[in-house]
Amino acid sequence: MYAKSVESKQTAQNLLATLEKQEQSAFVIGYKGATKMIMAKHVFNPITKLNYFNTGKKMLNKAIEKENNNVELVFLRYATQVSAPSILGYNSNIEADKKQILSGLNSDKLDEQLAKTIISFMKKQELTLEEKQQLTGLAK
Repeated sequence: MYAKSVESKQTAQNLLATLEKQEQSAFVIGYKGATKMIMAKHVFNPITKLNYFNTGKKMLNKAIEKENNNVELVFLRYATQVSAPSILGYNSNIEADKKQILSGLNSDKLDEQLAKTIISFMKKQELTLEEKQQLTGLAK
């Protein structure tokens, strides 16, 4: 649902409603935050956009503080930061997150489909030659 929420306001709203019913673990809070930032894309009013984005940013960062070794949450932040307009100034963790993602991709704890999704996304980013080689070696 998360991937589809980028293109669909209704899916994003449904995902938020679903996440609201879940136990509020760091994982759920992280996805709620990331989805709120996506909601900013689906609304017209600039103040509402900014409120969604800032609320989501705080939630995602809080979730990562609780589970700072969670590659999936770090990936959500990284993907949001590289996609966010630079005027928002949400880009201070890009390099650190990229390093953490690349080093965490070979973890046994990471779901194979998630790893493939992350690798596919990362291959489309600006990477050093060394980082590209590291991704190539990880392709599962």
